[in-house]
Amino acid sequence: MTFCQRRLQILLIEDQQCQVELLKILLESQSFFAVQLQVARTLAQGINRLQSGIFDTVLLDLFLPDGQGIPALTTMQKFAPHIPIIVLTTATDLNMGLAALQKGAEDYLVKEYLRESQIAKAIIYGLERKKTKRQLQTQIERERLMGRILEEIRQSLDLSVILQTTVDEVRKFLQVDQVVIYRCYSPTASRILVAAPSSSLLTSGDRRHSPQRGPDSNGEPTEPIPCQTINSLHPLPIAPITLGPRAKDGVLLVPIWQKKPHQEDRLWGQLVVRVGDQQRSWLPWEIEFLCHLSSQVAIAIQQSALFAQVHYLANMDGLTGIGNRRYLDHFLEQQWQKLAKSHQYLSLVLCDIDFFKQYNDTYGHLQGDECLKQVAKLMERVIRRGTDLVARYGGEEFALVLPQTNHQGCQVLVAHLQTIFKQAQIPHRGSIIQPHLTLSIGSTTMVPSPNMVPTELIDQADRALFKAKKAGRNRHFSFAD
Repeated sequence: MTFCQRRLQILLIEDQQCQVELLKILLESQSFFAVQLQVARTLAQGINRLQSGIFDTVLLDLFLPDGQGIPALTTMQKFAPHIPIIVLTTATDLNMGLAALQKGAEDYLVKEYLRESQIAKAIIYGLERKKTKRQLQTQIERERLMGRILEEIRQSLDLSVILQTTVDEVRKFLQVDQVVIYRCYSPTASRILVAAPSSSLLTSGDRRHSPQRGPDSNGEPTEPIPCQTINSLHPLPIAPITLGPRAKDGVLLVPIWQKKPHQEDRLWGQLVVRVGDQQRSWLPWEIEFLCHLSSQVAIAIQQSALFAQVHYLANMDGLTGIGNRRYLDHFLEQQWQKLAKSHQYLSLVLCDIDFFKQYNDTYGHLQGDECLKQVAKLMERVIRRGTDLVARYGGEEFALVLPQTNHQGCQVLVAHLQTIFKQAQIPHRGSIIQPHLTLSIGSTTMVPSPNMVPTELIDQADRALFKAKKAGRNRHFSFAD
């Protein structure tokens, strides 16, 4: 009965020729496996053979010209940590035998009593024990990885961070060429969200720094997720939607299902793992690992969506659907700190609807609410960059925050805003200056500094707005005027 269908590659490190010949006879006489034997006469020669070849087992004499006793074993283990080492010796010292086993030897055989079945069984048992240890170590590593990934994705509510962490860790652990997460929108429509390896982060669409678009009917933000471009060995085609794990031509696809109470499971996307070798067989534990991971990622995605919904509601003005005062203050502080480091301009525009009390008195508060919504939409038309913000400052006041915009650029934008309002011709019979809605506008531009605070920018814009209202309304003043 053969143990292995291939020849086992065995390295014998022994300096006595008579012992070499004896071991050759014993190995060739046993019937459990075929052997390809290589011999090294010294410890150094054995290490060189290990570094230049692949071996299943090392048979090590403990008394060599350049290595004696247990230190010879520990030296060899540094160069063969995953190969069974069986000690062969003439010493019958029980303490040395115990020490060798404690230091990692798979067996301790005394040459004088050695038989072919004994050495064959020692090799077989050594290989099996090493295999079991490797499997256990792999299982431990898988569990550690899963724990680490789950810990990282649970610590973040940022969807892009969750997804990128997942693909990076999976690629590193499984040692594959590419890991991709697709977002599936329909049976025929999907797109890549993140990939490993990845290049620079690309932003798709107009990502305004405000909650201007709320979560969709599934609780997910309608803001686009940053996409990653892929540096791959070969282009990866759009993955067909699959209901369960599917492996073909070196590609493994695992669906990411979104589960919600009292609703049917919905396919959110797919985790795609790829290797260059199309003949690669996926191991059952790899498929099981990725299926479990995809279920955890689905939970993290849902948590992220809930957070996005809460964040949106907390920062949105409920009436107009643009940023509220809370978000305005947060965004202004954020941009102030950022632009102070790069010494770039920051402009702020404050707008006040002229005679809005009279508008409410004339048309009623419900129509007044509709008027505020209409004004918010007109102001959104002025915003052309994803870095700009429009928000409701309070009551009938609105604000525009314009990062990286100097005084001249701010003046151009305000002139465009005035033109849009003039063209809109929103009726306002209660106004004493025009038969349509008008704005009083105050603006200012500064280069933020660490020893200043954003409230100074607000104060300047507010003082400019006061001048515009005092001068008769329906006009614009800059703090520099």
